[in-house]
Parts: sequence; structure tokens; C-alpha cells
Amino acid sequence: MLDGVGHGVVAVDREWRLSFVNAWMERVLGRSRQELLGRELWTEFPTLRTSSFGDVYRRAMRDGVEVVHEDFVPSSNAWFESRASPSATGLILFIRDVTERRRAAQALSESEARFRNMADNAPVMLWVSDETGACLWLNRQWHDYTGQSEQAGLGLGWLDSVHPEDRERTAEAFLGSNVSREPFRVEYRIRSRHGEYRWAIDAASPRLGSSGEFLGYIGTVTDIHERKRSEERLAFMSEASRILAESLDYEATLAHATELAVPTLGEWCMLDILEEGGGIKRVKVSCVDPTLDALVRDTVRFPPAVTGHPRHSPSRALVEGRAILVEDAGDDYKQQAAFGPEHLAHMRAIGFQSVMSVPLVARGRTLGVLTFLAIAPGRRFTQADLETAEDLARRAALAVDNGRLYREAQQAVRVREEFLQVASHELKTPLTPLSLKLQMLARAAETFPRERFPRLPGDVEMMLQQVKRLSSLMDELLDISRINAGRFSLTLEVMDLCSLVRDTMGRFEPEVLRMGGRLVADVPDALVGVWDRQRLEQVMTNLLSNALKYGGGRPVQVRVWEEGGVACMVVRDEGIGISPEALPRIFEKFERAVSERHYGGLGLGLYITRQIVEALGGTIRAESVKDQGSSFTVELPLTPRPAGPGTPATGAR
Repeated sequence: MLDGVGHGVVAVDREWRLSFVNAWMERVLGRSRQELLGRELWTEFPTLRTSSFGDVYRRAMRDGVEVVHEDFVPSSNAWFESRASPSATGLILFIRDVTERRRAAQALSESEARFRNMADNAPVMLWVSDETGACLWLNRQWHDYTGQSEQAGLGLGWLDSVHPEDRERTAEAFLGSNVSREPFRVEYRIRSRHGEYRWAIDAASPRLGSSGEFLGYIGTVTDIHERKRSEERLAFMSEASRILAESLDYEATLAHATELAVPTLGEWCMLDILEEGGGIKRVKVSCVDPTLDALVRDTVRFPPAVTGHPRHSPSRALVEGRAILVEDAGDDYKQQAAFGPEHLAHMRAIGFQSVMSVPLVARGRTLGVLTFLAIAPGRRFTQADLETAEDLARRAALAVDNGRLYREAQQAVRVREEFLQVASHELKTPLTPLSLKLQMLARAAETFPRERFPRLPGDVEMMLQQVKRLSSLMDELLDISRINAGRFSLTLEVMDLCSLVRDTMGRFEPEVLRMGGRLVADVPDALVGVWDRQRLEQVMTNLLSNALKYGGGRPVQVRVWEEGGVACMVVRDEGIGISPEALPRIFEKFERAVSERHYGGLGLGLYITRQIVEALGGTIRAESVKDQGSSFTVELPLTPRPAGPGTPATGAR
């Protein structure tokens, strides 16, 4: 039976004489068992006596214990494993050629060494886990990146380097994958050897044995911090732009943007604005750490120096009008930048290690400065951070400039409105007695001899018309000041629109006849609604005045009708018309579609008309063809609608 085994079997007695040799040994030695049996082992194989196998055999014989030994045999150029087992008569030696196994093991060892060498020099962190999820090995890049020792990262020890907020989620992803045994990816923050937490992506694939059995995972960890920071900066700038554009109250919007900048651009942010009087105001200080609130409040005592400071970054940025980046703002920087001992102690208490200050510059003027501090362990500002801060500063400066321009414009508008109101009242006051005097003069002129004063009646009439025109202009200016001041009110009553239209057209009849024109009315007997009589008369007067002014003496048509609970009125002329490019803006303030030189006026009539119509809940529109005339359509609800935002309140004027 022993002749059929695939390894050698030899038996020796206590005198070291060969008592058995199987067929495998005969083939290996090239000698028959008849030649070997009874011969002494050491005599037949003299080199064996001094070899490591000889020492093992003697120890097994002496101590009566089984010994297994493996060694290289130069004469055979092969590796052998020998097991010496004590027997009742001596030793039984089991000899096996393990050359292929040793070569395979060596090849595997060399392959693993090559893999580890490649892995240690790879540009990414690598790891290998077993089927339970425990880490078996981490490459040198991991240890260099995290500062963990080789043993500390094994098992689940590598989780100690993961951010506490990400640790549970990351562990679930790793341990859960050992159930699904599918490739997986997970993003988490990992602590660098400098103490800074940086974003990384971990991608892993299952390891399978020769029979397809699951052995664990092999994965790579790649630093994606800059990519994540870029995404965060992009999202931040988008939101900051929205905030800065939503209001002209620049101090409030800038304060909001400053809060948003923490911690994307830094753990601490300060906003300082130059005041118009020349001082500086610290508008906002934001900090990510609520435990530093006392320092935040105390920071107001140390604003930038408007006169400059050669080492203090905010002061330099303010005076020089350029961005200042200090990547390493250690204690040397703090000592040089401090205004005094209290300021130095304050900066040390904050504990920042990097700073960047960017000026707010608009139209060549420096309006303030934004300052960011890096407080998180290991964090240092980069050029990319500075570029984002500069982008924010440009938008913030535009918000400040626009806000100030808006305030100046509002102030100018208030001054203008006050002037218009005063001027209108002051100019209109003498017009009333002047008009009365001219009317008395007109009546007296009728008694004067025509041959002596042939031009007097016409001159007086012309003066009355000019006074009337000037009074109308004053009324327009007063209406504009009321509209802008929000004091444009309505007095509603039940009235007949058709009667008002006929009365107004009647007042224009003498002027129309003088111009050689004609008024054509298509007006029903009555159309009753709730409106402001005086304001509607003003609308009708403005529309008829326009039609006669630009109608070129041709007929002017007025039509009134009711449609679906809405009163409709159209005033149409056959005059010069309105150009297509001017049509959209004729209802705007101080706009006109023709030359002021030839037609005069302030360009306020149609603007006031639209304000009145919209205050009554209606609409007005214009249609025109150049050189073929224009039509203005007014639509008014018969009963007042609920007042919307900006609608003038009803009441006595």
C-alpha cells in the first residue's frame, strides 16, 4: 500500500539501519530496495549526516517526538519536506518533494511584494478587507495622509480618521456591503495628518477566490476636497448673488451674505463699510462657533485703520484697494498685525491660522472690506478661496453702490417732489386773481370802441387761454406730486358717464369750430356707474385735448358703450398717428411721441390719465397707424373693485 503513495516512505531501526524503502524512494534514488535494506542510513547517504535533515532525525530518535522539517537539497536542486515519526522499532520517515509548492509560495510572495510596492507608490489610498469587513491592510499613502500607524488602521480602526458626523453612515456602507457583496462608493470627510477634515470618495469592489468565494473588498480612497469646495463655492456664489440682488437695503443684504459665507469661505467673516463722513462701521461679524460669541461682540473694538497699517490685512486691503492673502497667519503675523496688547490677545483668543481680506470697490472707489479667518484645524486659505472672496466682494460692492445711489435718488426725488409741490402752489396762487382780472378786462373791452382798440379783445382772449394753459400745467404738476407721494385719492359717487362725455365735448365745441374741425359722438342716453366725476372729466379732457392737438383739424370721434358689466369709451382722431417704437411708452411719465418744440406740453397728460383709469380699476390702451390717426380705449368696471397693492384709497381730496 505504501508503494502507491506519491511521496517517499523510509523506515530505520534504532541502529539507523534501513528496514523499509517504498517504490517512490526507489525511483528518486535510482536504487532498488534490495540494495538498501539492512544498510546503515549514514553510510549510504553520508551528506545526510551533516545536513539539517540529519539533525532533525537524530532529535526525533533521541526525544521520541515527531518532527517536521523542510529544506533545500542542492544535489537534487529541489525542496523536500521530511516528517520523522518515532515507531516501536525506530523511525518512520515521510519524505515529500515540495519544490512546486515552494515555488508557488515564493511567486505569491513576490507578487504580493510587487503589489504592495506598487500600492505604496500609487497616487491614491488603497485598502483590503476580509469577508467580515475588517481592514487587513492599508497602503503607505493612507498612513502618510492620515498620520495613522499601520496597526491603528486595521480592523475598524481606520474609522477613527473619519469625521464624527460621517462615521456612522460610512460604517453602515462598509459593513452593509459585506451582505450585498456588490461594488459600492461612499463620500466622507477624512482627517489629514494636519488635523483638517477633507472630503474623499471611497470606491470598492469585491475580492473573489479561485472558486468564486467572497474574500472581502479592495478599495481606493481619493481626495476630492477641492472638487467639493468648488461645488460649495459655486452654490454659495449663486445664493449670495440672489441675496445681494433682492433688496436695495445693502446693509441688511450684506449682513445676510456674510452669514451665508460661513463656513464656506471661512469660519469667521467680518464686514466693514466706509461711512460717507469718513469713518468706518463694522456692519457684521459672523462665526461658525457659537462658543466664540463673546469674541464676536468684542471684535467691534478693532475695526480696520482707515489711515492704514503695514501688517494688518483688513487695513492694508482698505487703503491699498487690493486683496490680501496670508496663508500662514501664525503668532508672528498676529504680533506684527496687532494694534496693541489688547488686540493681540483678542486675535490669539480667536485662534485663526489663515486670513484673507478683500476690498469692496465700485466705480474706482473703495467702499469697505470683507475679511475671512480660517479657524478649523489644519485649514489654510488658497488662491481659489481668494478668487471666490474677490468675486463676492465685487458683487457686494455693487450692492453697496446701488443701495447708496438708490438712497441718493430717493432723496433727490423727495427734494424734487417738495419743489414741485411748493412751486405748483406758489405759481398757481397768482394765476387765480390774474384770471379774474383778465375776465373783467375782457368784459370791459367789449365796451371799448373797436376802431380805437381793434386787437384788444383778441389779445385778452389769448392771455386768458395762456393763463388757462398755465393753470392746467400746474394742475398736472400737482397731480404728479400727489401720485409720487401716495396721496392721489378718489371720491366715488353714482354718476352718468354719457352725460359727462356730452358736457365735456360741449366745452370743446368752440375750440373745435375755431380750428375748423368736428366732433362726432356715438353716445347712448345713459350709462351709470360708480366713479370719480372730477377725475373722469380729467380723463376725457386729456383724451380730447390730445385728439384735437394731433388730429390736424380732421373729425374726432367719441364712442361709449357697455359690454359685460364694463363701460367702454373710445376717442379716435385721424391725425398724424404714433410711430410703432413710441407707442409702448406714451403712457410713461414725461414721454411724448412727437417733438416738444412743435407741440409743447410736459408729457404728463397720458401718464396721469393712466393713473386715474387704473385707480378706478380700469385699463387704457392705445392703437395707432403712422399718418392715419390714433385711438385710445378706456374700459372701466361699473362698480369699484377691491383696492389692490398700490391702488389709491378713496376719499375726499
